[in-house]
Amino acid sequence: MERQKFASFNDNLSQETILQYIGLGDENVQSKGSLRKLLELAGTHRVQLFWSCLFSVMSAALSLVPYLIVYQMTVALLTPPVDTGAVWTMVWIALGAVVLRFGLLAASTIISHTAAYRILYSLRIQLTNKLASLSLGYFSDRTSGKLKKIIAEDVERIENFIAHHLPDFASSLFTPLFTVIVLFAMDWRLALAALIPIPLAFFMQSTMFRGQGERMKEYHQTLEVMNSTILEYVRAMPIIKSYRMTVQSFVRYQDSVNQYTSFWIRTSRRLAPVYALFMVMIETGLLFILPVGIWLYTSGDVSLEILLLFLILGVGFTAPIKQISELGHMLKANMEGVNRIEDILQEDEIKEPVNALIPQRHDLEFANVHFSYGKQQVLHNVSFRAEEGTITAFVGPSGAGKTTAAQLIARFWDVSSGSICIGGVNLKDMKTEILMDRIAFVFQDVFMLNDSVLENIRLGRKEATDSEVYAAATAAQAHTFITELPDGYRTVIGDGGMHLSGGERQRISIARAILKNAPILILDEATAFADPENEAHIQDALSELLPGKTVVVIAHRLSTITDVDCIIVFEEGRIAGSGKHEELLQHCDTYRSLWKAYTAASVWVVGGKEASQHA
Repeated sequence: MERQKFASFNDNLSQETILQYIGLGDENVQSKGSLRKLLELAGTHRVQLFWSCLFSVMSAALSLVPYLIVYQMTVALLTPPVDTGAVWTMVWIALGAVVLRFGLLAASTIISHTAAYRILYSLRIQLTNKLASLSLGYFSDRTSGKLKKIIAEDVERIENFIAHHLPDFASSLFTPLFTVIVLFAMDWRLALAALIPIPLAFFMQSTMFRGQGERMKEYHQTLEVMNSTILEYVRAMPIIKSYRMTVQSFVRYQDSVNQYTSFWIRTSRRLAPVYALFMVMIETGLLFILPVGIWLYTSGDVSLEILLLFLILGVGFTAPIKQISELGHMLKANMEGVNRIEDILQEDEIKEPVNALIPQRHDLEFANVHFSYGKQQVLHNVSFRAEEGTITAFVGPSGAGKTTAAQLIARFWDVSSGSICIGGVNLKDMKTEILMDRIAFVFQDVFMLNDSVLENIRLGRKEATDSEVYAAATAAQAHTFITELPDGYRTVIGDGGMHLSGGERQRISIARAILKNAPILILDEATAFADPENEAHIQDALSELLPGKTVVVIAHRLSTITDVDCIIVFEEGRIAGSGKHEELLQHCDTYRSLWKAYTAASVWVVGGKEASQHA
């Protein structure tokens, strides 16, 4: 019933129209400052925008010429004898003005669209480059839906404003001004009558919408939440289908949609009456011009042709004023998105050293490392050394800090205090590209581009030849299954590698690392979720990858790290012990407990019969 009640209203008052108005009264965002920020984002394209606006203003001025010609023709036709030649001259002048007007309008549109799309491209490149330069910590409390909205929707709104609304704003600003000048030149009394509804309309609007800036923030927040839950819902589709769930049973998604719907219903209820009154005042200028005009005409103070000119121009000149109002509110509506774009562009990047150092060795050393996520301290006084060419395993209960410690090696975050060194060089004294050239990753959760197998492997080293990619895939035990794909190495494997099994994705990830041939390898145990056949292939692939490298393994299956050079045991963000497997079993209670739990879980019972999880 509620939806039916608002259906007819929404036909006339669209969401775009509402967005144009709900920003009104935001005292913290002034139109001048908003436009300045937009022009700053426009960068080097501001000259193009100037010419676009100038052509739009010239087009607006020429739009008045036909009306003035009609007035002059009326005077000529009502004043015998009629000069036919002069009348035809006026016709040709009017026709020329119309052609020139639309020519200038076309030029303005072409220029503004060209500039807008270049600005859109530049902004998205800036944003993606900026995101790539931020630490991983930036993304820990920001959903992919929120970032997607900023890069896709907020930037798109800026493009739309620059391409369409900015030239329209310029013409709408000057068209009434030109019209008012003409009207006052004809008769100041009728001109004042034509202006009466304007202050009344803006007074009602400003009074009713004072303090509504928070509504725009609410709109962006509810849309971000809904975008995030939509992505979550799509990604969870296999689970949803397997448990025969419906969209209604996916509570987070349903709640976010309900909140978004509720926002629009509340906003529509609030804006419908005032929007109707505003439109009445804007569209009824004739009610003020007609009685005053008839009174002046009957008293002989104005001529018929002047009255006719006012009836034509006086009614139409309020339309651009309505557009000015809408465009001003659209500017404010866009500013929340502009502010979010600026927030990203102004984020502190990972600091690069002025005098960069290059390590000559590849041993790792943590020295009194402390690290916190915000106020939550994760690592406490962590110190150890991993010699070059050795394998070091990180073990510990879930949440103990082992994954965080491994990610700090790649400077995904900066340590709160202490230092991490490679070959005696502090990570902060190395340029990011130097550090990244020396580290390769193999994670459980393998990321795949929506691209060919060849290009997915080539992520390890973009300049690698096809034959080098084939060699890396062969060493990673991946060549056989790749050649069996429909197009071999040219097969597009889809977003997330959805057309490959988990073990196959892992072998492609290992092929990337082999191709990169970095001296330091961070390995989040790749065999944790592999079936026995794939596990054997992955172990063979790793045997090609590990020799001669400094390796850090985040271990889940303790049986796979019993022969490594050193095991670091994490517990509650601290090192509870370090050493070889046998030493830790004797001297480290935490490791002994982990090993006992692991070996106990390695034998499980199905239908009364024992079976090994490694069988």
